[in-house]
Amino acid sequence: MRRWPFVAALAAVAAAFVAPQLWLLSLSLKSKAAVYEFPPRWIPSHPTAANYWFALTSTQVPWYLWNSVVVALVATATTMAIATPAAYVLSRERFRDRARLLAAMLVVQMLSPVVLLVPIYRLVERASLVDTRSGLVLVYAAMQVPFTTWVLKNFFDAVPRALFEAALVDGASRVRTLFSIALPVASPGLAAAAIFNLAAYWSEFSLALVLLDSQERFTMPLGLFSFQSAYETDWQLLAAASFIGLVPVMIAFVLLQRFFVAGLTAGAVKG
Repeated sequence: MRRWPFVAALAAVAAAFVAPQLWLLSLSLKSKAAVYEFPPRWIPSHPTAANYWFALTSTQVPWYLWNSVVVALVATATTMAIATPAAYVLSRERFRDRARLLAAMLVVQMLSPVVLLVPIYRLVERASLVDTRSGLVLVYAAMQVPFTTWVLKNFFDAVPRALFEAALVDGASRVRTLFSIALPVASPGLAAAAIFNLAAYWSEFSLALVLLDSQERFTMPLGLFSFQSAYETDWQLLAAASFIGLVPVMIAFVLLQRFFVAGLTAGAVKG
């Protein structure tokens, strides 16, 4: 009986997150007239998949999806490739100004990307990377590397020092120790950080809005924004396109949730 309040709280939180997605699904299955009927219905009287077919065949939604997949995957790989060795060094090596460097990384994370939009655009423009996926990937990685480094450092800190000392005795180099010991042991943390970054890049809007001009390079959030009209918005089509954009993230979380949960709970229990 003492678990019921906890279960009820979890159910309330789950309902708060699931209800908007269910309403989005309901809108996507309605006709244009059914969207404006009153009182609104959660279950459409005549559900149709025509909105999904139109979004996939008569709009640029497939191209938006492809751009988002490329940008999110490449940006995540770039972020992890930079943050992983940096976190390992900050965790295992002691050097001058190490504490100041860690503090500076935290200070950088306190700055919102919106505040830095103008200088970011100037830097990308000087590199001739405006309106390119490469420029967007580099900016995403640069903004997320400090946070990812901090997260991964905590996972590397949880790896028993005895493992590294044994590797040192056996003559393993720092690079060999990283790839043979640290990465396998901290793999749940690496997976959790990668999933978090992937979701963040998939849903990012403000930087893409400033750095991308051509519609054929729009990511999914920016493409959904272009569905809105100055006079009238087809909400049923926008809902269908939005739900299509949610599907890849949902699939990623379902397939990788065990790594994500393991990464969040790693180090919680010793022994």
